[in-house]
Amino acid sequence: MTMFLTYSFDWSVIWKSVPFFERGIAITLRITVLSIIFSLVLGLVVALARMAPGPIGLIGFAYVQVFRALSLYVYILFLYFGLALVLGIDLDPVTAGIVALTLLNSAYMAEIYRAAIQAIDPGQREAARSLGLGTVGTFVTVVFPQAWRIALPSLVNQFTDIIKDSAVVALIGASDLMHQTIERVSFYQRPFEFYTAVAVIYLVMVVIVAQLATRLEKRLQRHLA
Repeated sequence: MTMFLTYSFDWSVIWKSVPFFERGIAITLRITVLSIIFSLVLGLVVALARMAPGPIGLIGFAYVQVFRALSLYVYILFLYFGLALVLGIDLDPVTAGIVALTLLNSAYMAEIYRAAIQAIDPGQREAARSLGLGTVGTFVTVVFPQAWRIALPSLVNQFTDIIKDSAVVALIGASDLMHQTIERVSFYQRPFEFYTAVAVIYLVMVVIVAQLATRLEKRLQRHLA
Protein backbone atom coordinates (compact mmCIF):
# COMPACT_ATOMS: atom_id res chain seq x y z
CA MET A 1 0.00 0.00 0.00
CA THR A 2 2.82 2.37 0.90
CA MET A 3 4.57 1.69 -2.41
CA PHE A 4 1.39 2.54 -4.31
CA LEU A 5 0.92 5.81 -2.44
CA THR A 6 4.49 6.85 -3.09
CA TYR A 7 4.37 5.97 -6.78
CA SER A 8 5.04 8.98 -8.97
CA PHE A 9 2.61 9.01 -11.90
CA ASP A 10 3.76 10.39 -15.22
CA TRP A 11 0.89 10.63 -17.69
CA SER A 12 2.95 12.78 -20.06
CA VAL A 13 4.39 9.59 -21.56
CA ILE A 14 0.91 8.78 -22.90
CA TRP A 15 0.71 12.04 -24.84
CA LYS A 16 4.22 11.52 -26.16
CA SER A 17 3.14 8.12 -27.46
CA VAL A 18 -0.03 9.23 -29.27
CA PRO A 19 1.47 8.61 -32.76
CA PHE A 20 2.30 5.03 -31.76
CA PHE A 21 -1.22 4.52 -30.40
CA GLU A 22 -2.67 5.87 -33.63
CA ARG A 23 -0.70 3.37 -35.70
CA GLY A 24 -1.68 0.56 -33.36
CA ILE A 25 -5.36 1.51 -33.40
CA ALA A 26 -5.37 1.60 -37.21
CA ILE A 27 -4.03 -1.96 -37.39
CA THR A 28 -6.34 -3.17 -34.62
CA LEU A 29 -9.35 -1.73 -36.46
CA ARG A 30 -8.21 -3.34 -39.71
CA ILE A 31 -7.88 -6.73 -38.06
CA THR A 32 -11.19 -6.34 -36.23
CA VAL A 33 -13.29 -5.15 -39.17
CA LEU A 34 -11.99 -7.77 -41.59
CA SER A 35 -12.34 -10.53 -39.00
CA ILE A 36 -15.94 -9.51 -38.31
CA ILE A 37 -16.86 -9.42 -42.01
CA PHE A 38 -15.23 -12.76 -42.81
CA SER A 39 -16.65 -14.37 -39.65
CA LEU A 40 -20.17 -13.25 -40.53
CA VAL A 41 -19.95 -14.74 -44.01
CA LEU A 42 -18.15 -17.95 -43.05
CA GLY A 43 -20.36 -18.39 -39.99
CA LEU A 44 -23.49 -18.33 -42.16
CA VAL A 45 -21.99 -20.87 -44.57
CA VAL A 46 -21.06 -23.16 -41.68
CA ALA A 47 -24.51 -22.76 -40.12
CA LEU A 48 -26.22 -23.81 -43.37
CA ALA A 49 -23.81 -26.74 -43.70
CA ARG A 50 -24.51 -27.64 -40.06
CA MET A 51 -28.23 -27.93 -40.81
CA ALA A 52 -27.74 -29.92 -44.02
CA PRO A 53 -28.29 -33.68 -43.94
CA GLY A 54 -25.58 -36.29 -44.49
CA PRO A 55 -21.82 -35.72 -44.75
CA ILE A 56 -22.13 -31.95 -45.19
CA GLY A 57 -23.90 -31.71 -41.86
CA LEU A 58 -21.19 -33.78 -40.20
CA ILE A 59 -18.49 -31.53 -41.66
CA GLY A 60 -20.30 -28.47 -40.32
CA PHE A 61 -20.68 -30.11 -36.91
CA ALA A 62 -16.98 -31.05 -36.80
CA TYR A 63 -15.93 -27.53 -37.80
CA VAL A 64 -17.95 -25.98 -34.98
CA GLN A 65 -16.75 -28.45 -32.37
CA VAL A 66 -13.09 -28.24 -33.31
CA PHE A 67 -12.78 -24.46 -33.47
CA ARG A 68 -14.93 -23.81 -30.40
CA ALA A 69 -12.69 -26.17 -28.42
CA LEU A 70 -9.46 -24.41 -29.35
CA SER A 71 -7.83 -21.66 -27.32
CA LEU A 72 -7.15 -18.57 -29.42
CA TYR A 73 -3.79 -18.20 -27.70
CA VAL A 74 -2.72 -21.71 -28.74
CA TYR A 75 -4.34 -21.57 -32.15
CA ILE A 76 -2.77 -18.34 -33.34
CA LEU A 77 0.69 -19.60 -32.37
CA PHE A 78 -0.01 -22.91 -34.11
CA LEU A 79 -1.26 -21.15 -37.22
CA TYR A 80 1.59 -18.67 -37.47
CA PHE A 81 4.51 -20.86 -36.45
CA GLY A 82 3.33 -24.46 -36.85
CA LEU A 83 1.69 -24.31 -40.29
CA ALA A 84 4.38 -21.98 -41.57
CA LEU A 85 6.97 -24.62 -40.77
CA VAL A 86 5.08 -27.73 -41.92
CA LEU A 87 3.27 -26.39 -44.99
CA GLY A 88 5.59 -23.56 -45.92
CA ILE A 89 2.78 -21.01 -45.67
CA ASP A 90 4.29 -17.57 -45.21
CA LEU A 91 1.63 -15.46 -43.49
CA ASP A 92 2.38 -12.00 -42.21
CA PRO A 93 1.28 -11.39 -38.59
CA VAL A 94 -1.77 -9.31 -39.51
CA THR A 95 -3.07 -11.88 -42.02
CA ALA A 96 -2.44 -14.72 -39.57
CA GLY A 97 -4.36 -12.82 -36.91
CA ILE A 98 -7.32 -12.22 -39.23
CA VAL A 99 -7.42 -15.89 -40.27
CA ALA A 100 -7.24 -17.11 -36.67
CA LEU A 101 -9.94 -14.73 -35.43
CA THR A 102 -12.17 -15.55 -38.41
CA LEU A 103 -11.97 -19.32 -38.02
CA LEU A 104 -12.62 -19.29 -34.30
CA ASN A 105 -15.39 -16.68 -34.27
CA SER A 106 -17.15 -18.09 -37.33
CA ALA A 107 -17.69 -21.31 -35.34
CA TYR A 108 -19.50 -19.38 -32.61
CA MET A 109 -21.42 -17.28 -35.12
CA ALA A 110 -22.51 -20.45 -36.94
CA GLU A 111 -24.30 -21.62 -33.80
CA ILE A 112 -25.88 -18.20 -33.35
CA TYR A 113 -27.13 -18.23 -36.93
CA ARG A 114 -28.37 -21.81 -36.61
CA ALA A 115 -30.38 -21.08 -33.48
CA ALA A 116 -31.88 -17.94 -35.06
CA ILE A 117 -32.83 -19.73 -38.29
CA GLN A 118 -34.43 -22.60 -36.41
CA ALA A 119 -36.42 -20.11 -34.34
CA ILE A 120 -38.37 -19.01 -37.43
CA ASP A 121 -41.80 -20.60 -37.65
CA PRO A 122 -41.68 -23.40 -40.30
CA GLY A 123 -45.14 -22.27 -41.41
CA GLN A 124 -43.60 -19.16 -42.91
CA ARG A 125 -41.40 -21.29 -45.13
CA GLU A 126 -44.39 -23.31 -46.26
CA ALA A 127 -46.38 -20.15 -46.97
CA ALA A 128 -43.54 -18.68 -49.01
CA ARG A 129 -43.19 -21.84 -51.07
CA SER A 130 -46.92 -21.96 -51.68
CA LEU A 131 -46.55 -18.50 -53.21
CA GLY A 132 -43.99 -19.84 -55.66
CA LEU A 133 -40.76 -18.95 -53.93
CA GLY A 134 -37.99 -21.54 -54.18
CA THR A 135 -35.74 -22.68 -51.37
CA VAL A 136 -33.17 -19.95 -51.97
CA GLY A 137 -35.78 -17.24 -52.47
CA THR A 138 -37.58 -18.28 -49.28
CA PHE A 139 -34.38 -18.15 -47.29
CA VAL A 140 -33.20 -14.81 -48.67
CA THR A 141 -36.49 -12.90 -48.53
CA VAL A 142 -38.35 -14.53 -45.63
CA VAL A 143 -36.15 -16.53 -43.28
CA PHE A 144 -32.83 -14.71 -43.16
CA PRO A 145 -34.12 -11.14 -42.52
CA GLN A 146 -35.99 -12.39 -39.46
CA ALA A 147 -33.16 -14.64 -38.33
CA TRP A 148 -30.70 -11.75 -38.63
CA ARG A 149 -32.81 -9.64 -36.29
CA ILE A 150 -32.94 -12.47 -33.76
CA ALA A 151 -29.22 -13.19 -34.03
CA LEU A 152 -28.00 -9.59 -33.90
CA PRO A 153 -27.69 -9.17 -30.09
CA SER A 154 -25.64 -12.36 -29.80
CA LEU A 155 -23.57 -11.45 -32.85
CA VAL A 156 -22.73 -8.11 -31.24
CA ASN A 157 -21.27 -10.00 -28.30
CA GLN A 158 -19.01 -11.79 -30.77
CA PHE A 159 -18.05 -8.47 -32.35
CA THR A 160 -16.90 -7.15 -28.98
CA ASP A 161 -15.05 -10.42 -28.32
CA ILE A 162 -13.19 -9.98 -31.60
CA ILE A 163 -12.14 -6.46 -30.58
CA LYS A 164 -10.80 -7.71 -27.27
CA ASP A 165 -9.27 -10.90 -28.67
CA SER A 166 -7.46 -8.96 -31.38
CA ALA A 167 -4.91 -8.02 -28.71
CA VAL A 168 -3.60 -11.59 -28.93
CA VAL A 169 -2.03 -10.86 -32.34
CA ALA A 170 0.69 -8.98 -30.47
CA LEU A 171 2.05 -12.45 -29.63
CA ILE A 172 3.13 -12.97 -33.23
CA GLY A 173 4.50 -9.48 -33.80
CA ALA A 174 1.59 -7.64 -35.40
CA SER A 175 2.02 -3.95 -34.67
CA ASP A 176 -1.47 -3.56 -33.27
CA LEU A 177 -2.52 -1.45 -30.30
CA MET A 178 -1.37 -3.98 -27.70
CA HIS A 179 2.00 -4.52 -29.39
CA GLN A 180 2.61 -0.78 -29.52
CA THR A 181 1.66 -0.53 -25.85
CA ILE A 182 4.05 -3.31 -24.83
CA GLU A 183 6.87 -1.58 -26.70
CA ARG A 184 6.10 1.75 -25.01
CA VAL A 185 6.03 0.05 -21.61
CA SER A 186 9.47 -1.42 -22.28
CA PHE A 187 10.81 1.93 -23.41
CA TYR A 188 9.41 4.15 -20.64
CA GLN A 189 9.04 1.56 -17.85
CA ARG A 190 5.58 2.94 -17.09
CA PRO A 191 3.26 -0.10 -17.13
CA PHE A 192 0.47 1.42 -15.03
CA GLU A 193 0.00 4.47 -17.23
CA PHE A 194 0.21 2.60 -20.52
CA TYR A 195 -1.95 -0.38 -19.58
CA THR A 196 -4.54 1.97 -18.09
CA ALA A 197 -4.57 3.98 -21.30
CA VAL A 198 -4.91 0.92 -23.52
CA ALA A 199 -7.70 -0.44 -21.34
CA VAL A 200 -9.62 2.80 -21.81
CA ILE A 201 -9.07 2.69 -25.57
CA TYR A 202 -10.41 -0.88 -25.83
CA LEU A 203 -13.36 0.07 -23.64
CA VAL A 204 -14.20 3.01 -25.90
CA MET A 205 -14.05 0.80 -29.02
CA VAL A 206 -16.34 -1.80 -27.44
CA VAL A 207 -18.84 0.85 -26.33
CA ILE A 208 -18.91 2.41 -29.81
CA VAL A 209 -19.60 -0.97 -31.43
CA ALA A 210 -22.33 -1.72 -28.90
CA GLN A 211 -24.00 1.65 -29.51
CA LEU A 212 -23.89 1.25 -33.29
CA ALA A 213 -25.37 -2.24 -32.98
CA THR A 214 -28.17 -0.94 -30.74
CA ARG A 215 -29.09 1.66 -33.35
CA LEU A 216 -29.02 -0.97 -36.09
CA GLU A 217 -31.22 -3.29 -34.03
CA LYS A 218 -33.79 -0.53 -33.45
CA ARG A 219 -33.78 0.28 -37.16
CA LEU A 220 -34.35 -3.36 -38.06
CA GLN A 221 -37.21 -3.58 -35.60
CA ARG A 222 -38.92 -0.64 -37.29
CA HIS A 223 -38.54 -2.13 -40.77
CA LEU A 224 -39.34 -5.74 -39.89
CA ALA A 225 -42.05 -5.23 -37.30
